[in-house]
Amino acid sequence: MTISRFLQWQPNVFLYRNLGWSFARPYLFLLGGLYYGLKGDARKRISRAAELAFGDAKAPSELRHLESRILRGILSHYFEKIFNAYETLPVLTSFMEEHISAPALHKLDEALKRNRGVLLVTAHYGGVEYLPIFLSTKQYPLSVVFKCSTSQLQDTLHKRAEDLKIKVIDPEEGNTAAAVIRDLRANRVVFMECDEIEAWSPSATERMVFLGKEIGVDRTINLIQKRSGAEIVFGIVQRFDLKTYALILETYEDMRFHLGRVPSSQGAAVLKRLEHYIYAYPDVWYQWKHYADLDAPPAGTGSVKTRKLLPVLEPSLRPA
Repeated sequence: MTISRFLQWQPNVFLYRNLGWSFARPYLFLLGGLYYGLKGDARKRISRAAELAFGDAKAPSELRHLESRILRGILSHYFEKIFNAYETLPVLTSFMEEHISAPALHKLDEALKRNRGVLLVTAHYGGVEYLPIFLSTKQYPLSVVFKCSTSQLQDTLHKRAEDLKIKVIDPEEGNTAAAVIRDLRANRVVFMECDEIEAWSPSATERMVFLGKEIGVDRTINLIQKRSGAEIVFGIVQRFDLKTYALILETYEDMRFHLGRVPSSQGAAVLKRLEHYIYAYPDVWYQWKHYADLDAPPAGTGSVKTRKLLPVLEPSLRPA
């Protein structure tokens, strides 16, 4: 049983919902600690990923502390997922209004004015679970590509999406790319994650370094943008704690400015910006269990080269 299925096991969900969130949070963290205590392989995979990514820059004691922070970040994500799915919409909306700062929403407005649709590219990072509902309450025409690990959560979120007029694109219902392009051409904001590493379609010719490893750039974002002409906006919900979040939005021009040079493509630019935030806040990214999948090169390109960790730059993100 995966951690996702274990934490979303129906008896646990029943307790979360009926005993209150002040109980649910410590209970979920207790369950997560038990899971990783019993599932040594799952914990070792995360520990090994942190060691490979940061071993050149951190002492063993720092790596152990980082591993604990990463595990806590993963459990924070699952708490947000459960709270997002099962709290009442009025309470959830009030929580987001109070606890998520979003000074850059004008970038979405300006992108939509070009009438080409907006591909809002995010990641398995921070409070991403809150992003679709937060934007829908701001009246953005939102389409979301998602599939849940449990049917119970899938049904719950589909109902919530229907209530909020969020259009759901289910990968199992047909050609996902075609559905995304159709919605972009209708000038909608299409929300998708760029770090589904196990589902990447890596280029054999466009190469880059991501988290210390040379990879083939996933072709998905570039192909969708080329076929739709949509604007690309990179967005993450930075988590500082479970009550303090900031929505960060960057246009392609913003990404180029921060990178200091012209990236090989928009897809590469998104990954480099994500890499920047992961290096600065590694405990907020919860895809470390898939870090080893970066070692799988595209056909015909040979082995992946691992490079030393680049210097970590701490961005000034914390809201005043």
